[in-house]
Amino acid sequence: MRFWVRQVSVEYLKSKWHLFLFVTVFLLVGIYFGAAAVGEINADQTDHLSEYLNSFLNQVTSSTVSEQLFFRHNILYSIYIIVAIYILGLTVIGIPLVLVTVFTKGFMIGFTIGFLVQEKAFKGFMFALISVLPHNLLVLPAVIVGGVAALSFSAMLIKRRFQSRLTSGIRGYFGAYTILMLVLCVITGAAGILETYVTPVFIKSVANYIK
Repeated sequence: MRFWVRQVSVEYLKSKWHLFLFVTVFLLVGIYFGAAAVGEINADQTDHLSEYLNSFLNQVTSSTVSEQLFFRHNILYSIYIIVAIYILGLTVIGIPLVLVTVFTKGFMIGFTIGFLVQEKAFKGFMFALISVLPHNLLVLPAVIVGGVAALSFSAMLIKRRFQSRLTSGIRGYFGAYTILMLVLCVITGAAGILETYVTPVFIKSVANYIK
């Protein structure tokens, strides 16, 4: 079973390598523009975000955040982006919207890291590694794979409009597409659990150093 899964994964990667590269570039461009956007915000916005960051650090060190509320938020947010990509892939206009979603995810990560580095310099970089990186090690590959799958399915829907012979096999493609997205939801759900129960431990351990 494990060998079969590995073989299918390798074959899928070989057949879609150009899409994997394309989606990855979009994600990286989003991260770059997100980091660059930090320099464009005005002083009032910077002060507001800085106050929010310091308030968050104070809250982490002085009180216990409701794990149930945090868990629900992180799980839903982590899964939401995969669900959004899945739905967009079901439409014939999904290709640009999927790419926008991937770019936006990258932009948010880039902006967060860029702001932390701008405000706290090396401390901010270390804090970004602890607070942003762990769960995104699961989320970002899931977003890339989901983006590739959505682009492929959306492109197939477009081809179907011009090639009627593809209609007969659409149920099989739809089933495989849905199963893959469900697996990615499980992966991003695991990322939400990691963000809820593991990341806060790291944050608390360095919060006083970061402030």
